[in-house]
Amino acid sequence: MALQLELRHYETIVAIVDLGTMTEAAKVLHSTQSTLSHRLAEAERRLGVRLFDRGHHRRLTPTRAGIATHQAAARALDELGRNEQILLADRSDVTSVVRIGVGSYDCFHWYPSFLEAAHEQHPEVELQLVVVDDAPGDVLTSGSVDLVVAPGTPAGPLDRRPAFDDELVLITSPDHHLVGRDHIEPIDLIDETYLTYNFVPTPGFEYDRFIRTGDDYPRVVNVVPQTSAITELVAAGAGVSILSRWALSPAIASGRIVATRCGPDGLTLPWSLLTRSTESNDSPTQRIADHLADHLPA
Repeated sequence: MALQLELRHYETIVAIVDLGTMTEAAKVLHSTQSTLSHRLAEAERRLGVRLFDRGHHRRLTPTRAGIATHQAAARALDELGRNEQILLADRSDVTSVVRIGVGSYDCFHWYPSFLEAAHEQHPEVELQLVVVDDAPGDVLTSGSVDLVVAPGTPAGPLDRRPAFDDELVLITSPDHHLVGRDHIEPIDLIDETYLTYNFVPTPGFEYDRFIRTGDDYPRVVNVVPQTSAITELVAAGAGVSILSRWALSPAIASGRIVATRCGPDGLTLPWSLLTRSTESNDSPTQRIADHLADHLPA
């Protein structure tokens, strides 16, 4: 039986369900809302069923038929992507490619030793590093990455596996006046130039759990998108920040920057391994995730 829908229809349905809105789906598919709206209407016309209910503010909620179509399409798209990875592999002994990224932080000090160990145990899998931003769920859904090492508890259509516990700490230059303290309080940041990688504070991180609990805030806040750049600025005495101890462990161990606890009890930070919720249990991505879980932290 010939298919009634084309690949573009299925990609649209999966993106709308996974991301929740036509706006976000259009961003991921590099299209427009109008194009996706016409495409969805065409899919429903060809199938003769309603795939989404249009609610308040035209919010799209998948119907029973929409959910069934999404599940089948998500599995098929994942398999098609995997097949392309196999065909595009450079080495004849490589049958799979797994793309790994780190959420929020550009830290890869753990990667060389993991790459060597993973190649020994999984020579059939090629690993690739991918730069991701502060929304790992989106990049997983779009298919641009397969496995993300991420701090906090990201939301979205993904599977989350706890990896290890870390701590958010104040980082300063070695000669900063706060060095030597047992811990700092929010009031200690009032006169500091505070550096952050986010334009909008991420729920569950330092702003939510520490800075906002005080009555005063840093008077100067500069946004520097890359944590590696923040590290260099802090080392040069150009500001302070609150970041992951593990992510910045090489710079801390070398003495270029100093870490100080935030609050008497500290700010714990869980790290997780994130994969797509459609990933099968025996896939190459899950095998690499199992191996990485045993390797971290490093």
